[in-house]
Amino acid sequence: MAALMLLGGSNGQLSAARRIKAMGHQVILADYYKDPPVAAVCDAHAQVSTFDAEVCIQAAKEYGVNGVLTLGTDQPVYTAALVSKALGLPSPITVETAIKATNKRAMKEAFLRCGVPCVPFAFLKEGQAPETLSALTAPLVVKPLDSQGQRGIFKVSSPEEAVSRLPETLSFSREKEALAESFYPSDEVTLSCFVWEGRVYPLTLTDRQLMDDPVHIGVCAAHRYPSIHAGREKEISKTASLVARALGVTAGPLYIQFLVGKDGILVNEAACRIGGAFEDAFIPYVTGFDILNAAIRLALGEAPDLSALDHLPPESGSTQISVQMLFCRPGQIASMTPLEQVLKMPGMLTAGYNYGVGSTLPVLQNATARFGHCVLATRQGDMAEKVKALYRFLRVTDPTGNNLVISRTYDG
Repeated sequence: MAALMLLGGSNGQLSAARRIKAMGHQVILADYYKDPPVAAVCDAHAQVSTFDAEVCIQAAKEYGVNGVLTLGTDQPVYTAALVSKALGLPSPITVETAIKATNKRAMKEAFLRCGVPCVPFAFLKEGQAPETLSALTAPLVVKPLDSQGQRGIFKVSSPEEAVSRLPETLSFSREKEALAESFYPSDEVTLSCFVWEGRVYPLTLTDRQLMDDPVHIGVCAAHRYPSIHAGREKEISKTASLVARALGVTAGPLYIQFLVGKDGILVNEAACRIGGAFEDAFIPYVTGFDILNAAIRLALGEAPDLSALDHLPPESGSTQISVQMLFCRPGQIASMTPLEQVLKMPGMLTAGYNYGVGSTLPVLQNATARFGHCVLATRQGDMAEKVKALYRFLRVTDPTGNNLVISRTYDG
């Protein structure tokens, strides 16, 4: 029996914790919250920040862990690599690769060196004049270099507005500069891959459907499979191999966001982890490849079972996935549909709530406002009806009885 340190205790990590336990191992949770969801199933809980590598290293020593794992969130990927290096534990990626996967300066510079197509960009520091961004075509997007969950990301109309937004963007960062990019009108798609011995195996291409907000952009409302851009998957997969080379990824999960617009397919960003849209639940359904099992085995220094990668099924329009990232209007929760009932709905692979009765739902500005998630699957081509049924059934009501749920359809 081994002990695995799991960095992060949110709902997005529950499946990993349960799987580690089912494989006969111990789960040592690192999470600074007092009572995160994973705490209920773990063997020990170190109440430390997953952003603080030094305290995570110390906790890993104290608990004698045999490996470190995270999924679904960006920044702990770097911490996991640092802990693994400090303690001589297995890791599918190096610290250098982890830096490029979690810091947008290192990532963009690596993309440039390897010819990965991306939008024009620059870096912006406090005190910098707007004129230094004159080479970028407005509107612009300002992003922290090292944040996650769309925190601190703004679409702005001019270099002057980019400068005015900079302090707020940097409030979500540990860095003293931010990324400024030209805004590229496009569809967003996500390619989930697994890399082994330097070869990139594409698994699923999904449409990343966004909340409609002209300022707080990039907040994901849903993922749709198959993608409307599935016909361009060969081109996208070829670029994915460039991304893997740029980051130095030779093994493990690789998650890439692409922008598909009139000027071609550009790379938005990439991460060395399983995606945060509960891909560990739907990738096995679509492909037969158990990506979560593979990630856990890599963290333990074991060879993963890759047999399914040589027999990936052809894409079929009747196999559909809809990951609904549930959002609500702001307000206090007085009642909500029991999660056990939602999990019994036809085609439901997994679901979870981030808030409970009595909680106050915040104004939607980034992904932290998400109420929960539902992952629906079908092989009958009837996903539009399943999504409609979900929103007819789901209720999150305020004290006056108003349903706060923001309904969506399979197509957006």
